[in-house]
Amino acid sequence: MRRDTTSPVDGPAGTPDNTATEADRDALWRVLRARRDHRHFRPDPVPPEILKRLLGVFDVAPSVGLSQPWQVTVVTRPELKEAVYASFAGVRQEERERFAGGRRERYDALKLDGIREAPVGLLVSFLPPQEATLGTTSMSAALEYSVVSAITLLWLAATAEGLGLGWVSLVRPAELRRLLDLPDRAQPLAYLCLGYPALELWEPLLQTVGWDTRKPLEVEWK
Repeated sequence: MRRDTTSPVDGPAGTPDNTATEADRDALWRVLRARRDHRHFRPDPVPPEILKRLLGVFDVAPSVGLSQPWQVTVVTRPELKEAVYASFAGVRQEERERFAGGRRERYDALKLDGIREAPVGLLVSFLPPQEATLGTTSMSAALEYSVVSAITLLWLAATAEGLGLGWVSLVRPAELRRLLDLPDRAQPLAYLCLGYPALELWEPLLQTVGWDTRKPLEVEWK
C-alpha cells in the first residue's frame, strides 16, 4: 500500500490576509447551502490535482492541541470497493430489522451508498496520539471531534470544487481496518464516497424521498 505525505497548503508570501470580503462571505454561504450528502455519482474520474487540493484541507483543519489525529486512505481499486460494499450490505441488512411496516418498506427503497459508483473512496481514521495531548484532560473525545471537524471542512471544499461527497456509516470499522490494512491503532471513523454528483439536490435527499424533514433550530438564551 502506497503512503504519501502532503505539504502544508502554501499561501502568498508574507503575512496572510485573513480579512474576509463581502464576496467571500456570500460565496461561503452558497457553499454551505449547497452541501449535500450524495449517493449518486457519475463515472467521471476526479482529476489528481483536485484530489490533492482537497487532501490539503487536512493541513489547515483545526485539531485539539495541534494533534492532527487523523489518517486518510484513498481507495480506487474496484476489488477493494467491492469488499467495502459487502461490509455495507451486511450492516444494511441488519439495520433494516430495526424498522417495521411501512417504515421498513421505505427503508428498503432508499439508496444509502455510492461505494461502487464513486470513483474515489476516502477512509478517514482516528489515529490516537501516542503522547499526552494538550486540551484533552477533561474531554478526551475532543481528539475524535477534531477528525470530524476536518471531515466537515473536506465536505465543504469538495462542494466548492463541484464534487459530491457522501458519508457511509453502515460499515464495520474492524472490517475496514482489515480490508485496507490499517495500523492497529487506527480507528476508522468515516468512509466517504467522492465524485461528480449524478443528481442535483436542492434539499437533503432523505427529505426529498420523504424519509424525514429538517427541524428548526431551538435556541435557549440565558
